[in-house]
Amino acid sequence: MHANEKQFLRFLEGTDTHFVIPVYQRNYDWTKEQCEQLFDDLISISKNNFRSHFMGSIVSIYNNDQGGREYLIIDGQQRITTLSILLQAIYKGLNERVFESKDNRLKEKIQEEYLVNRHVEDDKRIRLKPIKDDAEAFSKLFENKDNFIDNSNITINFWYFYNRILNEKVSIDNLFLAIKNLMIVEIELKSGEDDPQLIFESLNSTGLDLSEADKVRNFILMKENTEIQNYFYEEYWNKIEKNTNFDVSNFIRDYLTLKERITPKKDRVYLSFKKFVFEQEVDMEDLLKDLLKFSIYYKKIISADNDESRNKVDKIIYRLNKLETLVSYPFLLEIFDDNNDEIITNNELINILEIIESFVLRRFVCDVPTNALNKLFMTLGKEIKKYKNYKENYFEIFKYILIKKDLNQRFPNDKEFRNKIITKDVYNLKGKNKIYLLEQLENYNNREKVKVEELVGDNTLTIEHVMPQTLTPDWKKELGENWIEVHEGYLHTLGNITLTAYNSEYSNRSFIEKRDMEEKGFRDSRLFLNKYLSTIEKWNEGNIKKRARKLRDRALKIWKYPSTEYAPKKDMNKIFTLADEEIIFTGKTIISFSYGEYEDYKVGTWKKFYELIAKELYKTNPNIFVSSLKDSFMKNKMSNNKDDFHLPIELSEKLYLKANMSTEFLLFTLRKIIERFDIDLAKITFTIK
Repeated sequence: MHANEKQFLRFLEGTDTHFVIPVYQRNYDWTKEQCEQLFDDLISISKNNFRSHFMGSIVSIYNNDQGGREYLIIDGQQRITTLSILLQAIYKGLNERVFESKDNRLKEKIQEEYLVNRHVEDDKRIRLKPIKDDAEAFSKLFENKDNFIDNSNITINFWYFYNRILNEKVSIDNLFLAIKNLMIVEIELKSGEDDPQLIFESLNSTGLDLSEADKVRNFILMKENTEIQNYFYEEYWNKIEKNTNFDVSNFIRDYLTLKERITPKKDRVYLSFKKFVFEQEVDMEDLLKDLLKFSIYYKKIISADNDESRNKVDKIIYRLNKLETLVSYPFLLEIFDDNNDEIITNNELINILEIIESFVLRRFVCDVPTNALNKLFMTLGKEIKKYKNYKENYFEIFKYILIKKDLNQRFPNDKEFRNKIITKDVYNLKGKNKIYLLEQLENYNNREKVKVEELVGDNTLTIEHVMPQTLTPDWKKELGENWIEVHEGYLHTLGNITLTAYNSEYSNRSFIEKRDMEEKGFRDSRLFLNKYLSTIEKWNEGNIKKRARKLRDRALKIWKYPSTEYAPKKDMNKIFTLADEEIIFTGKTIISFSYGEYEDYKVGTWKKFYELIAKELYKTNPNIFVSSLKDSFMKNKMSNNKDDFHLPIELSEKLYLKANMSTEFLLFTLRKIIERFDIDLAKITFTIK
């Protein structure tokens, strides 16, 4: 490695010099905000006569695979690209005689010394080559035509610089002098000696600039030669980016959740991916093929819409996305793959998606905590495939498992759902959820579907109370003597909420006025939600309840509770993880657990589970385990004296654990010890009955 301080423009100089942004680098993503800051800095340098201004490091490695002086830019591509864009903007203005300079050769100097290799005619003529689409947009800046690629950050920033110089009448000579005073630390790596991946990770250890996907891409591509880099990028990675709408970080997180049944933290996706590659010893191209395959499924999930021309799967996933069920994505990827492998049919795929929709909606209405959904969808596929006959009974096993869930993982049954949907505060739900609920109630079994979201979005329809939020004397009279209780009890509930075309300023009018309003009243409405309202003469507690029951019965038909006659010979029990801290396991019997070398290991008691995990941790690192003695939670739970406890757990000849504790205290203590080892609690799974 060789490092030295250098003027940025000196870095660009040199005959037949070519700078390449490797395909493993991210796209050019500086926006106007960063360009504005750079330009402001240059103006400040000029006004204050600063002789130098440090702008960071640029790391490159000489590319032996190519002729000429070609350098791969390992770090600093955003700065190089942006300043090259600025130089080209200055050149364009000088060439068109829109900008003026006292130096008659400045135009040629900028182009021939910093931007192009004048004696080269091939694709190395332009000194800087960004990646893929960026390269095309950058090359268009040199064609002296107006066929620029308008939607590229490169073009947008080019015009920002050009217009700012023009509008502010900035001195070109002073601006160029400020650019000359920009200093960098040039770090040149030696091919075959320096590891660019390790250096890159070190330079970006703060994680402020790179996404998790950027790091994954670099990890996959950086150690390969240029030919393989380009092949992997074109054949796999670029397609993966487009399939995921460039949200590769979240896609890989869901992919790893599916593959490992553990959800990585958002800021540890790269580290989890790297560990996955090393532990599985996968061939990199095989892994890229698999990622590409799952990215195609991912595209189906994130791009689903409700257009009438789309298939049924698209429409259901579109609705699931309205419910913001992102935690279901790993399982959705799995069932798409199972469908692709013909383990489940297209009809079974549709039925599974419909049940997931009902499952999520019912839990939402019944206020079941959502934090259990992540674990549930993470392990659901694993639970299904524990049954030997799952390929023949996939759909029935899927329903059986969901029905058997309890506590915070439960599928609310008809009795629970029937009661909650009537009393739920519907009006104050999040906008998407509220619109979803009303849209499905409106469109069930209707031939002509009403695009509620679109109509609410453009204010054609509004979500309104039938009984208004502020009661007039006439409304109090209509509601009767117990108007206070009726108003407080039913105002925001399903029975009193509807969709209307009248303006919200009419909301305090009497019920009859709302019903008979010309063109926009309930009687003239073609909406199902207003059908009952058009037939009655008054709005009181009895009619609110009656309408609520009608909508409840409709909801039970839309969001059905599944049934199955499947009865396995041996119940596969329920899978949980040690991260399920909100669930009380007192009174439940543990059957087996999985962690480390233990896979579905039979235990039968919580004490035995506690003992085996504790011994495994102690064996891994005795010092970390013993250090927990200092923590208050271990007071009276660990001792060097065997006689301090009744039937203790022996970790060593001089270290013993108290085992005579309740289930919850055992699990609490175990979680606290594991925290010291920085182990994800979700990695420890167990089954109960």
